[in-house]
Amino acid sequence: MSQIKDTVRNNIKIYRKMKKMTQKELAEKLDVTHSSVSSWELGKNSIDMEMLNKICGILGVTTAEIYAENNSPEIAETNEDMKRHIAYLQERPEVKRLLVATQDARKEDIIQAIKIIEALKKR
Repeated sequence: MSQIKDTVRNNIKIYRKMKKMTQKELAEKLDVTHSSVSSWELGKNSIDMEMLNKICGILGVTTAEIYAENNSPEIAETNEDMKRHIAYLQERPEVKRLLVATQDARKEDIIQAIKIIEALKKR
């Protein structure tokens, strides 16, 4: 159980810092004291599920991401990049179709296609 608590507190800190948010700012959004956030991140106090769900909402992550072991700032940043890419694909169906159409293409073919697109953009 202690390992789960350590994972959660570490991930809260990682995602909070990724959002460039201080403990005080997070505390204000949660309507708790700064010392509450500090004690959660230090592992001095436990977080109930309702509060954890609020934290996830503010940080823009899922509870699965908060519970993910072996998370690091680099992995968390990669997850955020993936979310942005997925959101972009949902907004741009033509890009999604392009990716699907080229999924089995050779690297050389993709490089040639990129060159053609860049040349067309210059026109």
